[in-house]
Amino acid sequence: MRFQSAYSRNVVKVMTGTTLAQALPIAVAPILTRLYPPEAFGVFYLYAALVSILSVVATGRYELAILIPKEEREAFHTGLAAGWSTTLFSCLLLMLVVPFRHPLANFLGEPALAPWLFLLPASVFIQGWYNVGNFWHNRHKRFGLLTASKVLVSGANAGGRIGLAWLIHGAGGLIWGTFLSWVTGLLQFAVAFWKKDRQFFQSRQHSETRKQAHRFRHFPGTMVIGSLFNKGNIELPPILLNLFFTPAVAGFFGQMNAVLRQPLLVVGRAFEEVFKQQASEEIREMGHCKPVFRKTLFRLSLLGAGPFLILFWAAPAVFAFVFGPSWETAGIYARYFALPLFLQFVAAPLSALFYLKEYTRWYTILEFGQLALVLLALLLGATWLKNADQTLLLLAGAYTIGVGIRLILLWRIAHQ
Repeated sequence: MRFQSAYSRNVVKVMTGTTLAQALPIAVAPILTRLYPPEAFGVFYLYAALVSILSVVATGRYELAILIPKEEREAFHTGLAAGWSTTLFSCLLLMLVVPFRHPLANFLGEPALAPWLFLLPASVFIQGWYNVGNFWHNRHKRFGLLTASKVLVSGANAGGRIGLAWLIHGAGGLIWGTFLSWVTGLLQFAVAFWKKDRQFFQSRQHSETRKQAHRFRHFPGTMVIGSLFNKGNIELPPILLNLFFTPAVAGFFGQMNAVLRQPLLVVGRAFEEVFKQQASEEIREMGHCKPVFRKTLFRLSLLGAGPFLILFWAAPAVFAFVFGPSWETAGIYARYFALPLFLQFVAAPLSALFYLKEYTRWYTILEFGQLALVLLALLLGATWLKNADQTLLLLAGAYTIGVGIRLILLWRIAHQ
């Protein structure tokens, strides 16, 4: 009962902070759209996408391994391996960006991005070390700190972008505001580390860092590639739907995705933060994590079943009522994706097992297989069916098959 109570409290704590952090950008969006022109957002979102992708590569995904070692000293040096990897990657990126920022911006189709590419290496550096701090503090059950960090970064981001609108015109205000919010988050983690854990830093050894980097050397070779495949699974469908059909189809799909994924992210990330800490602890102590896996699987299934059933029956009417009659099509698409979204809701937090039990190669294979299914569905729909609705049904089927296989494999991994 004590475990259940602590687990539930931690999930609610993280979920509350995540909800507030997600709500702040939505609340200030009407203000920002009046302060910045649409083209500024286009430049900003391209910049943010570059940071997101490059940050995955920068750390070598060593930060995921922080939860694995039994000894705190080994976990600390694993985090250092991720941090030094980020530092080296950022320095190399700086050497590339400074002389070639204008050709790179032209290649990306957005010349206005060039003046801001000089911030890219620093942004990747900060995000990489922030990810390291996130996993280190998660290992030590500092869910209050993690929750506060999300709210602080989100609040600083919203306030910074509004305040800088009068000082920096165009995309610069959005980019600098976001950059400063990332700095704020990293500083908060650094201060907490210095107060609680600085003895590890004072006894650091380069030989131990190299040892842990070698111990988890399969992470850069598998988890980085798998993470990039995962981003392809998310980002490619709207691009290809726009290419194969019409911007309207891509717009309906994109709006459906944005509206439904937001609550999934809030709840899913809360469960993931708590699950991965508890699962790593059980694996270190017992060699498996059957208790927390079964509890989390049951709770996610129970929590998601009702809302997704309602979504299946009522989505077209709800979308038409909330967004206007012309958006009923997005609701129809939401009905198509009710089952795969439910499965993703359950599987996403549990997928931490792939790195906690070091099944990193299987993670990459699954992400590649999912991407192959997604591309096959889109290509068949565009060239054979030549019908947007049927193509989206195929796409929903592709996601359902991929996530279904993932859940079966996760069950087997948890019980080994």
